[in-house]
Amino acid sequence: MNNNLQKKRLAKLAGLALTTSLFSGIAAAEVSGEIGLTNDYRFRGVSQTAGDFAVQGGIDWSFESGFSVGAWASNLDFDEPDYNGPDIEYDFYAAYGGEINDNLSYDVTLYRYNYSGESDLGYFEVTAGVEFSGFRVAYWFTNDYGGSDLDYHYGEINYSYEFVENWSLDLHYGYNVGDALDNGEGFDSYSDYSVGVSTELMGFGLSLAWLSSDLSGEQKVSDGVFQNDDTALARVSYAF
Repeated sequence: MNNNLQKKRLAKLAGLALTTSLFSGIAAAEVSGEIGLTNDYRFRGVSQTAGDFAVQGGIDWSFESGFSVGAWASNLDFDEPDYNGPDIEYDFYAAYGGEINDNLSYDVTLYRYNYSGESDLGYFEVTAGVEFSGFRVAYWFTNDYGGSDLDYHYGEINYSYEFVENWSLDLHYGYNVGDALDNGEGFDSYSDYSVGVSTELMGFGLSLAWLSSDLSGEQKVSDGVFQNDDTALARVSYAF
C-alpha cells in the first residue's frame, strides 16, 4: 500500500473512531425534560403573554463531564394594534458546571433566545452563577438585547428553604440595568422580586408565588402586552 492510500485509510479510521466516540458520549448522556402550564409567562417581572396562560416545555442532555445542552420553548403574545408579534419563543443553551465542595457549586451557561418569524429579535446571553446553602446568586449579560445592539445586565439572588417535608419557601430578588432599558424603555433600572411556595405531588411540581417590582407611574403596565403589575403566578409541571 502506498503512503497516500495508507494516510487516507488512517484518516478514515480516525474519523470513524471520533464519530463513534461522540455518539457514545451522546448515548451515555442523561436525558431529562419538563412540560408545564402557568397562568402567565413572566420574564424578569414583565409578562411575555399579555397576562395570559402559557404552555412551556424543555429537554436537557447532561454529561458526566459537567457539560449540558438543551432547548426550551413557550408561547408568546407580543401583539399590538400595529404589530403582529411572534407566537413562540424557543431557546437553546450550552452549560458547564460542577461542585467545589458539598455545599458549593457553580455553573456558566450560554443562551440563544429565538422568536418565531422575527429573526431580528434573537440574541445571545451569558450567565454565571453559584449555589450555596440554599442560596443561588447569578449574573446575566447580553450586548444585544432583543437584537437592539444595546446591553442588558441582570443580577439575581434566590433562596429556597424547606420549611416542612416536601414544601419549600422560595424567595427571589432581581436587578435590571443597561442601555436596553435606558435607551429602549426610557428608564435607568428596576428591581423585581417574588415570594412563593412549591411542592411535588404525585410526580407533578406545583408552585404559587406573588410577583412584584418597583416600577411605578408611566412605567407600570396593568394590562395587555408587557404588563408588569403585581400578580399571583401559579404553575404546574411534570418532569420526565
